[in-house]
Amino acid sequence: MVTRGGRAGEGPPRLLLGMMVGTSCDGVSACLVESHGLGPERSAQVLRVGEEPFPEGLRQGIFGLYPPHRFSARRLLTLHLEVGRFLGEAARRLMEQAGLEPGQLHLVAFQGPILYHDPGAGQMELGEPALVAEATGAVTVNRLRAADAAAGGQGAPLSPYVDYLLFRHRDEGRAVQNLGGIANVTPLFAGIESHQVTAFDTGPANMVIDGVVSLVTGGRECFDRDGRRAARGRVDEALLAELLAHPYFRRPPPKTTGREAFGLPYARRLVARGTARGLGPDDLVATATALTAESLAQAYGRFIFPRGPMHRVILGGGGVRNPTLRGMIARALAREAAAAGRPAPVVESHADHGLPDEGREAITWAILADEGLHGVPANLPSVTGARHPARLGQVSWPPPRGRV
Repeated sequence: MVTRGGRAGEGPPRLLLGMMVGTSCDGVSACLVESHGLGPERSAQVLRVGEEPFPEGLRQGIFGLYPPHRFSARRLLTLHLEVGRFLGEAARRLMEQAGLEPGQLHLVAFQGPILYHDPGAGQMELGEPALVAEATGAVTVNRLRAADAAAGGQGAPLSPYVDYLLFRHRDEGRAVQNLGGIANVTPLFAGIESHQVTAFDTGPANMVIDGVVSLVTGGRECFDRDGRRAARGRVDEALLAELLAHPYFRRPPPKTTGREAFGLPYARRLVARGTARGLGPDDLVATATALTAESLAQAYGRFIFPRGPMHRVILGGGGVRNPTLRGMIARALAREAAAAGRPAPVVESHADHGLPDEGREAITWAILADEGLHGVPANLPSVTGARHPARLGQVSWPPPRGRV
């Protein structure tokens, strides 16, 4: 249980279901949260977490919408509805597992597969929310990024608001580091106030690794299970140096990135370049894994450690399951900290703080939607660049009680 500010029993509890399709688009992660209070007085307890992979046909259909593929408006609508039905059914199954009837949830919040994200303009995502509301009997909130983008922000990252609520500390610096498709960090310096929070994407996390694994196995594998391939492989330091010369890594925050920069075409170029250098499949995976670790650590060296120490780096997301990646990150962070005259951070996971490692984004979406539904702005203009705070989320209403 995570409690900050208020008492856990303050006010009636609200049951929130957060659902997140990450940039890897391999399925949906879900988290059922019981919460009291709002803003700094919020307390939250995770009741249940779950994951459900996309059926292979649906997953391939989603990837068929990414460049360089072409598609019709009819195909786009069909997949939009298919994803909405899948999310609604997945939510209903989790409710049944938790013994909940339709109408007992305060809200469902979700993010579907992102087709395109243009920082400062907006994004397009799949998943019809009315189908989720119909399946669950709950108010359904999605498109949380739109209001921030309309206010001149990048629409991302939004998780720092919840990171601040749950992980801030008076006496020690803590970096909340997500390892989803993209790696993003919220550095919470000791004693930080909400208006001082910053956050940014350090670069790829699992996206390039997954792309390389899929390419070198002919699609038979879609991720490096337990980091075994990277552990067997050899990092090509020369190729790694070329990859780290990408201009994104030196660009100062605020900044965000995504599939447009580090998607499958990028992984194809990496594989082609490495193959020309004589690298085997595991060497390619090891080099892609080192790219994630080194770009992340160098971001700390350039943009975080000069401002203050980070005593703890708290990892979350699917990358936590990759011990080879975690080891690379810990060693690279220790090196960058020493170069900056800072102590090496302790590298932990969300589980060390009472939260599931892979439910972070789903929890975040549930809390952000709940804040917005109750009139509380939950973006941080200091992070996104928005002109003003904004209530987040667009609402789809459920059918009348007894009609689900």
